[in-house]
Amino acid sequence: MLHLQKFIDRIRGHEARGAKDFVMPMVDAKGMAADLTQLLLELKTYQEQAIADKEEEVIQVQINGGDFRTPG
Repeated sequence: MLHLQKFIDRIRGHEARGAKDFVMPMVDAKGMAADLTQLLLELKTYQEQAIADKEEEVIQVQINGGDFRTPG
């Protein structure tokens, strides 16, 4: 995630200087795209694992009617 951090740092620097435009070299843009792709793939993996874990969860419910006699 080095490229994402570099991008964030550069944005903050430009913002601090009051810059209105930001230009990024293509090599940095490609690196950032690779970082974003990796991040999204990891997120998808975690999401799929969470769904699989939830499907494996077994919920057991027991209903006992008890004693229906009226006091008397």
